[in-house]
Amino acid sequence: MSESSDTRIDPEDTISILVATDIHLGFDYSKQRGRHSDDSFTTFEEILKYAKDNEVDCILLGGDLFHDTKPSQTALLKCVELLRKYCLGTRECKLEFLSDSDLVFRHCAQKHVNYEDPNLNVSIPIFTIHGNHDDPSFGTVGSMDVLSATGLVNYFGKWTDLTRVVIPPIILKKHNTHIALYGLSYINDQRLSRLYRDEKVELLRAKDIETFNIFVLHQNRVKHGSYAYIPEGKLHKFLDMVIWGHEHECRVIPEFNAEGGYHIYQPGSSIATSLCESESKPKHVGVLKVNKKNFKMKSLKLKSVRPYVFSNMILRDHDIKVGVSLAESICQYVDQYIENDLMPKVTEQITGYPGQPLQPLIRLRIFHENDNEVFDTLSLARKYCDEVANPMDMIIFRKIKGIERTRRAIRDGLDDAEEITELFQGDVGQDWTKTVPGGIKRYFDMEENKDKLTVLTVTALNEALNRYVDRGDIEAFRNIVKDQMKRTIDYVKKQNTSTEKNIREEIINFRDKRLSEEQEEQDNAVRALDRAPAKNPKSRQARNINATNDSDNSDEGRAIPSPAKTRGRGRGSRGGRGSRGSRGRGKNDEKNTSVTKLVSFGDAKSKQNTEPCVVIDSDSDFD
Repeated sequence: MSESSDTRIDPEDTISILVATDIHLGFDYSKQRGRHSDDSFTTFEEILKYAKDNEVDCILLGGDLFHDTKPSQTALLKCVELLRKYCLGTRECKLEFLSDSDLVFRHCAQKHVNYEDPNLNVSIPIFTIHGNHDDPSFGTVGSMDVLSATGLVNYFGKWTDLTRVVIPPIILKKHNTHIALYGLSYINDQRLSRLYRDEKVELLRAKDIETFNIFVLHQNRVKHGSYAYIPEGKLHKFLDMVIWGHEHECRVIPEFNAEGGYHIYQPGSSIATSLCESESKPKHVGVLKVNKKNFKMKSLKLKSVRPYVFSNMILRDHDIKVGVSLAESICQYVDQYIENDLMPKVTEQITGYPGQPLQPLIRLRIFHENDNEVFDTLSLARKYCDEVANPMDMIIFRKIKGIERTRRAIRDGLDDAEEITELFQGDVGQDWTKTVPGGIKRYFDMEENKDKLTVLTVTALNEALNRYVDRGDIEAFRNIVKDQMKRTIDYVKKQNTSTEKNIREEIINFRDKRLSEEQEEQDNAVRALDRAPAKNPKSRQARNINATNDSDNSDEGRAIPSPAKTRGRGRGSRGGRGSRGSRGRGKNDEKNTSVTKLVSFGDAKSKQNTEPCVVIDSDSDFD
């Protein structure tokens, strides 16, 4: 399909969607650093104001609305207050809901779209998936389940089947435009990658209607290890737009993926949750306008975000006058650099937005070659403690061996990519692979280390590690050890062995059997961790701001590769579409019957787009 300059676009056919991901409500809330604990809520309110001011038809969130799996009651209360303030009202929602509610909301207590609830006045519906931070799987109920039960959000894309993923779309209609919205909440990247490789991820397609197909997911996009990410070109080719959550770098312009034939939009996080370079880029959300198979993305800069300045310093490239001692001279030079180079950049980020926190985040990463160049940063932390929000981790040292490679990596923006991690591999002291789980597996695969684990398998150990890191589950290791011990004991009992030697042999046999069935072992570990009672999760508040998804936060002077994660989703009337202004649901029920017939699903592989979607130029009639 082509778009000419004289094509007239009917605004009544245009669906407007505000798109945001990784809002992380409650980040750092009630921490000792409580002076900036309201950052996430201030920015979330700005996002909701954008939605209201732009009169969007709905809001789409791509996961990690909350920073903690079990957010505090205060965080949950503040979220509810903001949703009620901006998303409820008398403004009519013009979207028609054409899907089977029982199917797309089968995991929800309220199995219908919220703006068709006769007991609610929803003016801006929110559709959201969950991310790894608000993943409910290690508890029976998550924060998204609670918000869904209140009717404030439409929670979709939750999936618990480890063997196959079949996703029905939410079909939304506005006059002559139909959107098929597919959602897949966070799943372990390696597991989801395997499902894609085995062609066990299926997106059902509506028959007999032309839809603009949007897929929202919350996964690693940047490559971490062999399969600890989702290749961006391997998604279903009939898609028109992919909304990518989980990655915190804001990439404001939709990027066309030639292999997949679709555009990818990565809003990034709305606040900085780590002190890496990608988080220092300006934060945005987007307003997606869809008219039939055409779309336009408008970028909206967030003005409430705390100023954050990131800088790299290669000591060799600076002319530092040596005085009393080398370290002291470098400390004085760095002090002047912060004062004269970095602090002025903070001023440039002050927008005057009401409630914008003024104390900036500063991160200066210093690359050095000699240990004598490292100085104690405590004196600078004391000096800037009232000016900077993170004085204790404002400076971090990195020892390097290849100056040119370091310069090239910094110039090419490879701060968070595995290429720059390779610069520090020599400091680790062991031949780790790209990720900590990969390093653990490599270590125990060595012949001399093979029998150091007999009851616990590497697969189960790494699954517990992922659960601990991704979700803060401090009971993960305890629970996996308990489960593996029980399974081993049950197995040995069935073998009718009596001597200690035979028991040891049977334990080894059982271990080897599980190692040969790695996939089944991983699935068993996941089930064991999901069944375990959820005690107090590891508080994200206990983590420093620079400890979340930041490859810079290892031992001073060395960079131990971090785990496989990156930074680090209308209403015709109050009662439905059938009768304008009616609180009843009679006509809507009749329409649902016809809708079931209209939106029948076919195999995702059986039908490909013959006409690609078109990006409308900024000067076209598309408002």
